[in-house]
Amino acid sequence: MTGRLIPTEQEAQRWLLETLRHSMHVEYFLYELKLGNRDPERPFDIIGIGNKYELEVVKGMALQYREPKVDFKIHISPSVELHRQQYHHRMWNLPSPKATQEDLFEGAIDAICANLEGRIYFGGAYDYNQALFNIEDLKTNTQSKINAARIIVPEMRKLKQLNLGLITGLSDFPNLGVSKDCYDEMFLRTQEACELLAIFK
Repeated sequence: MTGRLIPTEQEAQRWLLETLRHSMHVEYFLYELKLGNRDPERPFDIIGIGNKYELEVVKGMALQYREPKVDFKIHISPSVELHRQQYHHRMWNLPSPKATQEDLFEGAIDAICANLEGRIYFGGAYDYNQALFNIEDLKTNTQSKINAARIIVPEMRKLKQLNLGLITGLSDFPNLGVSKDCYDEMFLRTQEACELLAIFK
């Protein structure tokens, strides 16, 4: 058996920063739209089993930045599956018969934010129209998920759009519009996650 690839410190740091921006992005919309109250794993993506700051998740997900590209199925997919243990993924991705309309709105916000942010695997950042099209076009999305996205996109458009580029580092970052309690917890979790970076030196 060959040894497992390990991310560099720079790759791990990039993953943590992208995760922080995404968490702030989703939390902002959940806060403004008063959604996500059933989800016990918040701040979004960084609390609970399989969260994106968890070491085994970081080890795989940070490798998406590696050049030349690594085999996704071998090196990254196991970490993706670990992350899919999170409440919002169990409600959105499976999809769960226990998922409420609010859960579907949360999942739609997550997916839309990921499209707007320009994840590597999307091939760039999209606008709201393209983000919605991507959700509608994905064969694994049920009609209830598509309907949730169609309802929530106009509500997201009405709000101030965040400049995630203002989050430039992990040790000191601005609150872009989440509650103080959420920001404080996000800050604490991020500082804890930064301690992992020493592992990848």
